[in-house]
Amino acid sequence: MTGQQDFDIQRRVLDQFLAEPRWSHAGLKVQLHDVDPAAVDGALVGLLLEGLIARDGAQTWLLAPAVRHLAALGLLDPEPGSPERANGLDDDRSAIDRVLARQALQDYARRREADRDPAKLVAELPALVDRGIAAGLDLVTISALAEGRKA
Repeated sequence: MTGQQDFDIQRRVLDQFLAEPRWSHAGLKVQLHDVDPAAVDGALVGLLLEGLIARDGAQTWLLAPAVRHLAALGLLDPEPGSPERANGLDDDRSAIDRVLARQALQDYARRREADRDPAKLVAELPALVDRGIAAGLDLVTISALAEGRKA
């Protein structure tokens, strides 16, 4: 398996934990029936080493407390009724990618407002737009975030 395939499997496993914070080892493998069980094991080990999940007994895994707190604050899950959810992208895109893309666009808007010469930020915008699109944000949301409006 390539590094990208490992990353994709970790993302799918983490998405399961964001939907339900506690999983039995067997239950997770049943839920991800189309993924090689050894690849699921590898993803679990990788996520454990990164501190995103933790062990709770011999056969139970749970979302790490810090990640649970971020999810409870709404930072890892798109808001109900958001364009991402309405477009059905929750199945295909990582919630974490969307949060990071939104944050980058909001940071850009804050820097743009604080700077009297926004021309120097123009070169940065295309990469931010590409990142937002890759994360599943629609163009209206990207535009609103980059302009500092609520999206």
